[in-house]
Amino acid sequence: MPIINFRRSDLEELLGRYFNSTDELTSILNRLKGEVEEISGDEITFETTHDRPDLFSVEGIARALKGLLKIELGLPRYRVIDNGFKLIAENVPNRPYILMGIVRDLKLNDEAIRQMIQLQEKLHMTYGRDRRKMAIGFYDVDKIKPPLKYKLEDLDKIRYRPLESEREMSGTEVIEGTDKGKAYGKYAVYEGKAPILVDSEGRVLVIIPVLGSEDFKVTEKTRNVLIDVTSTDLKLARSTLAILTYNLLERSTSRTVELVSINAPWGSTSSPMLDPLEFKISIDYINDYLGLELKKDDIINYLLMSRHDVVDNGDHLLVKVAPYRVNVLHPVDLVEDVAVAYGYDNIPRVVPSQSVRGSRSSLGLLTDMVRDVMIGLGFQEVLNYMMSNKDVMVERTMYQRELIEVENPKSELYTVIRDHIWPQLMELLQRNKPLISGVLRMFEVGYVASPDSESEVGVKENLVLSYAVSGPNITLTDGLSVLKTLMTSLGFNYTLKSCEIPSGLQGRTACIYLGDAYVGFIMELRPDVLMAFDIEYPAVVAEIMLDELIKGTKELK
Repeated sequence: MPIINFRRSDLEELLGRYFNSTDELTSILNRLKGEVEEISGDEITFETTHDRPDLFSVEGIARALKGLLKIELGLPRYRVIDNGFKLIAENVPNRPYILMGIVRDLKLNDEAIRQMIQLQEKLHMTYGRDRRKMAIGFYDVDKIKPPLKYKLEDLDKIRYRPLESEREMSGTEVIEGTDKGKAYGKYAVYEGKAPILVDSEGRVLVIIPVLGSEDFKVTEKTRNVLIDVTSTDLKLARSTLAILTYNLLERSTSRTVELVSINAPWGSTSSPMLDPLEFKISIDYINDYLGLELKKDDIINYLLMSRHDVVDNGDHLLVKVAPYRVNVLHPVDLVEDVAVAYGYDNIPRVVPSQSVRGSRSSLGLLTDMVRDVMIGLGFQEVLNYMMSNKDVMVERTMYQRELIEVENPKSELYTVIRDHIWPQLMELLQRNKPLISGVLRMFEVGYVASPDSESEVGVKENLVLSYAVSGPNITLTDGLSVLKTLMTSLGFNYTLKSCEIPSGLQGRTACIYLGDAYVGFIMELRPDVLMAFDIEYPAVVAEIMLDELIKGTKELK
């Protein structure tokens, strides 16, 4: 969980009120779904939740507390102006999306700048995946001559004075000779070029996502700040910019946002986009979830305390949520906000009318036993994604069948839900064969899904054990010895029947039965299947449906 540091005096100044005691301060901070770790003098250490990035700096904490303390209610207010500030974005394949905004009339000091940097770095590390997916920059806008241009430039043609440097450097020197360049240059360089921001006078503001310019850095004298967010995901860029803009507005004396007109290959827009999201919710829905009988006026008040606007439409409420609240995805999230504002401590504690005794399920017990046996047999446990693609699941297995497909996949690597695990084990065998000599043994316990017309939802899901053995002298006998040891250790009497599976060798493929129930298969793979996975030695794979295995058997103790 993110750990945030800020000063009590700064928080109190932002709130416009002081706390009578440390206990009072701790109590109100802990209502923000977080926990005060330490208060030492003027310094506060606060642990917040990852889904509330708006609380990654003291400004967001102050804004939320203003609601709970009824200092300010409803959506934060601001003024929007458009002075014609423009950004021209060229095609930057490795980081295509860029958004900007300007916050004016800021009152900054050393602590305010520390909070800006903290917010920037916390967002980098979490939502930005350590700058791989998203990066943020702050600049003194009064030193910039617009319009700005976002483009790729040859490293040797880039020249500017990076932050904390006394001399001008080339792009290559920044990437290879600075700490930030060594850490993040690999995310910047694309075919010998790097993405930069440059103003109309040709001055470089930053190499993205590496290091900004000393000439445009934000200081205590800065009054107007330009924010840029670059990303591989436009939605992430929008929400990140909203968080940054709203948090800086807490230090603006005029609460003024200036728009930036952006012309980019992916479209033209005015940024930032701060329009609220809207959700419909009924009073009964809220009370049913909380087990309370709150009146409409009280619920409206609690939503206003949560910094939402509310429109009473009679049979339902229309709740307007600021875009910095990225954790509000569903009306149930608004119910949680009502509970926080009402106070969890005020919700009556009720003992359930029916006593319930928790215990491990038979399937859970069986799964643990299976893992213990397989590890004892010398197998390495692995964990794959439940999603895969047709090349792995169908083409390379030489096994044509219907799979559950993703309607709108974001990556060609994950287009179907796996119906078998063993093809993914073969992928791992191929990747690891240079590292391990001798016999390779690995297994996975996980879920698979396949189309099923007889099911109400059209899908059948099973928890399976899949294992694979590969080596110079491996045959079906090696896989069968593993199967016998496993089933004997678990206390199951099974039978084998010859069957045909397209990926397996004829005469070296068997189906596994428990009584009359089919529970899995074992097979030695065909040479062409091995070649498709670039496996040099014979391989035996098996899959056992653990949920089918325990049907009709006595409960495991």
